[in-house]
Amino acid sequence: MKSLIAVSDENDSRLDKILGRLLPGMGLRGRRRLCELGLALVNGKAASPAHKVKEGDVVEITDDAICADNVSSGMKTSDNKQLPSRHESPIDNTLFPEDTARLVLCTAHLAALCKPASMHTESLAGKPGTTLQALLPALLEEKPNARLLNRLDYPTSGLTLAALDDEGERLYHTAQDEGRTVKRYFAILEGTLSQEVLAVQRLILKNRSRVLVELAPHPDRRRHTRVQPLAVLDAAALDRSLRLSEHGWTGRLPDAVTLAGCTILKGARHQIRAHCAALGHPLLGDGRYGALFHPGNGHSEAFFLHHARFLMPGFDALALPVWLDALGKNVVKNAVRWLRD
Repeated sequence: MKSLIAVSDENDSRLDKILGRLLPGMGLRGRRRLCELGLALVNGKAASPAHKVKEGDVVEITDDAICADNVSSGMKTSDNKQLPSRHESPIDNTLFPEDTARLVLCTAHLAALCKPASMHTESLAGKPGTTLQALLPALLEEKPNARLLNRLDYPTSGLTLAALDDEGERLYHTAQDEGRTVKRYFAILEGTLSQEVLAVQRLILKNRSRVLVELAPHPDRRRHTRVQPLAVLDAAALDRSLRLSEHGWTGRLPDAVTLAGCTILKGARHQIRAHCAALGHPLLGDGRYGALFHPGNGHSEAFFLHHARFLMPGFDALALPVWLDALGKNVVKNAVRWLRD
């Protein structure tokens, strides 16, 4: 928690302006977002960006506000040394070219990085382009032994974990094996999902580009997917706000789409994609799993899936997707509320 006491020169100043003293690296838009999400407090109560602060008022920002900042100038390590939070890189991200790889959280043994969509996690034979793995030396320049711990699909954005040493790798894998990791994703699904669902089916993974879903339940709860509807949106309005058709998306646009919160403990390849498709609600754009509206021929695979929060004992990282604001202020509030629960 960071705090300040408003001085006489700040009397009757807007809250979003005064927050610049607590968050000098954050732009005005980012400070306004924190107010709208209830992460900035005046005398212990959430306040709007336009709230007039009085001399002597106590202005605070929560720890979640710092984690949720997607536009800050940098994060600091536990040794208080500045590390770069972003790395400009040429990637094939026609929808969100402003999204870049960045450092979200760095502790003594682990780091969380945010991978943009349209970037491979690791270098693969026959797959050209910048990878998150190749950017590790720039993002973690004082951590030469850093190595990635998990992978995200090329079109999936969000948190990717890195071990900074052998102890970090041990801590991560031990927590995974014991079911003490929690991974929360935002997904935009085709159609209207009306109630929370726990998908428990076993996945058939071996030697398949498209994972198959069995009818039999998987006995390991770490392989289950909880899908919770957060908001139902008009698909045509979303198409206009995200300019999907303008970027070559084609097919039949559904009447509605659902912003869902998906929670997994360990996860397997394509787990959320396959489970949601089996529920009859494939990810918007995910033609491989049956989405009716998707990028046209000649365009890279794309869909809306973002790893937004990762928790394990002693480690909690959060990163919001760049497309969340396009869904509307109330949707953002509900989404962040779910993410923080």
